[in-house]
Amino acid sequence: MERKQVDLLFKVLDLLEKKGVLRHLVIAGSWCLYFYKFYYNKRRAIVSLRTRDVDFLLPDPKSITREVNLPDLLKDLGFITDHRGEQGYIRLVHPTIFIEFLVPEKGKGSHKAFPLPKLGLNAQTLRFMDILYMKTIIVKVRDVKIRLPHPACFLLHKIIVFERRREKDKKLKDKEQIGRMLDFLKNEKKLHSLKIIFTALHPKWQRRVITSLKDLGKEEIIDILL
Repeated sequence: MERKQVDLLFKVLDLLEKKGVLRHLVIAGSWCLYFYKFYYNKRRAIVSLRTRDVDFLLPDPKSITREVNLPDLLKDLGFITDHRGEQGYIRLVHPTIFIEFLVPEKGKGSHKAFPLPKLGLNAQTLRFMDILYMKTIIVKVRDVKIRLPHPACFLLHKIIVFERRREKDKKLKDKEQIGRMLDFLKNEKKLHSLKIIFTALHPKWQRRVITSLKDLGKEEIIDILL
């Protein structure tokens, strides 16, 4: 993780907080592993990060009632608008980091981009994102309050997604993060939190977790969950 990436991200977070947007968002993806160190007062991140992607999860799109055009807001920081794929997913691109917005998939789902007119962009809809905000934590860093998934939620989401990964590189990355997070929760004596979140999952999602843990060779975690 380069210092310039971190510094730029905090400039973004500061602007989002001042505009009243940040309180509606949950940090998703690998950057959680960087921010957890502040919540648990650790000197280093749980896993060394090698990503430029910053994912913001918007659990309830209807909660955004004020117009804040994010492409315009972040333009002065050097971000430009990029449209991805046939669906035209919008991400905000900088040479240092990429910003993308996600919303939970509802019902049968759709491959279409989810419009966020109040923010001047759109979001990608993804399955299983609900897990990330079943329980959240707040960490204050550089005077900015940041909402993160509880580590147990982050980990269970990673475990479910692992089963569905097709790209070899991403699967290896997920496997490393899952192993490090399991070790972290064990050292912090927080493994019991996994069972609390697991019990609240839909039975189909529970079965996906068990299948992934078997593929990962983590049968001892299955014993904790069941």
